[in-house]
Amino acid sequence: MIFGSHIDAGAKSSKDSKPNIVLIISDDQDYEHFGFMGNKTVRTLNLDKLAAAGTVFNICHLTSSRCRPSLAGLLSGRLPHQNGIYANFHIAKKKGEKRETEGEKKLSPVNALPKLLKEAGYATYGSGKYWEDDARAMGFTHGLVPAKPFGKFARSGQDELFAFIDEHAGETPMFIWWAPMMPHTPHNPPKRFLQKFDPGEIPVPDYITAANRAEFIEKEQLSLAMEAWMDEEFGRTLEKLKEKGQHENTLYLFLIDNGWSNGLVSKGSVFEKGFRSPAFFTMPGKIPAGVHRNDLISSLDFYPTILSYAGVKAPAAAEGINLRKAIETGTPVGREALFGAMYPTESSNRGKFPERDVYALYKRSGKWKYVYYTSDLQKSVAGLPFNIKHILTDAPLRRRGDQNLYNLEADPYELNDLSQEPEHQAKLRDFRDEVFKWWKETGGAQIP
Repeated sequence: MIFGSHIDAGAKSSKDSKPNIVLIISDDQDYEHFGFMGNKTVRTLNLDKLAAAGTVFNICHLTSSRCRPSLAGLLSGRLPHQNGIYANFHIAKKKGEKRETEGEKKLSPVNALPKLLKEAGYATYGSGKYWEDDARAMGFTHGLVPAKPFGKFARSGQDELFAFIDEHAGETPMFIWWAPMMPHTPHNPPKRFLQKFDPGEIPVPDYITAANRAEFIEKEQLSLAMEAWMDEEFGRTLEKLKEKGQHENTLYLFLIDNGWSNGLVSKGSVFEKGFRSPAFFTMPGKIPAGVHRNDLISSLDFYPTILSYAGVKAPAAAEGINLRKAIETGTPVGREALFGAMYPTESSNRGKFPERDVYALYKRSGKWKYVYYTSDLQKSVAGLPFNIKHILTDAPLRRRGDQNLYNLEADPYELNDLSQEPEHQAKLRDFRDEVFKWWKETGGAQIP
């Protein structure tokens, strides 16, 4: 591992050579709930316009389908079993007890994204979702101190961020970690957002049963309203940057921290509704506009890509691919498959042994999605320690050693498991070998 700052010797040192960087992180959102992804019901006008002005990757896999390890991957450029943050909580909570945080494992600030950007001359602001220790040690020069409730930012305004922009616009390149706890629960949007969506016009998917139809519409209206609220708040940030003359010199990046779905298994699971996010990269005059791509990318790719635009060489330990050339020239990313691992929301043994807590490994390659379960999922997986979201759908109960195989071209919602079909048995053996090989090669210890 390489430590410390890695300033690219070929990068210009003047303030004008470095773009502002705005990392937009939505929280608990369905990957299909965007106008730029073809949804005609949602109201995400600001994000849609920004996405249309840049390049959209339709398939981005996160390092986790839970927020904390997903965000830790963005900060560190490393997989959960590499950076040590693989669960939301590494100290288990017994029923009825208050959760104790003393001794809770935190992400190391070594080579943290905001730290490297700060060392490269950036003023770094963060607000909203941030789970780790001292934000100043992590490299944030503004925001996040004193510790604020996750849900305050954007829901209660953005005055602190706007003051930061006023102070630094045109003087210092800015990095903004824009991570409101939206559209995350509580789903309590102002009435004017609910009124944007007529319940009678909300589409109901075929997989929703007649008995669940009314509840689905109610929950979906709340989700749509929360998404519209989040989009409006981002629009305020966008207008502020334009007002200060910074829009043309700003790189915008977008993704979700983890998925959410009304009617399909999502957050906390290995299903696409948990792991998949759209991603877009927009920079006026620098990144091609109006482009949609189906290359397989990872949220870990954001780390080296951001550092490249800041003129900083990514540490050798970074797992992702620098997408800059692929984005700017249209060349293929070159990734043939995505791999991942999933864990409960609470670890055991204070998070010392990821190999004891991992419950599934997966591979997505072209049209195929393969999952191998390394632990049992039984009883109430909606409760602790798993906390898997299966809203208006059956719980994803599995036994250790179970395998699932889905053809995502024919079955994008992973409703038809093909693992028992005779013609796929050789494929299953190959995929199983590959996921365990990936786990070992990326530093995973032997799974008990």
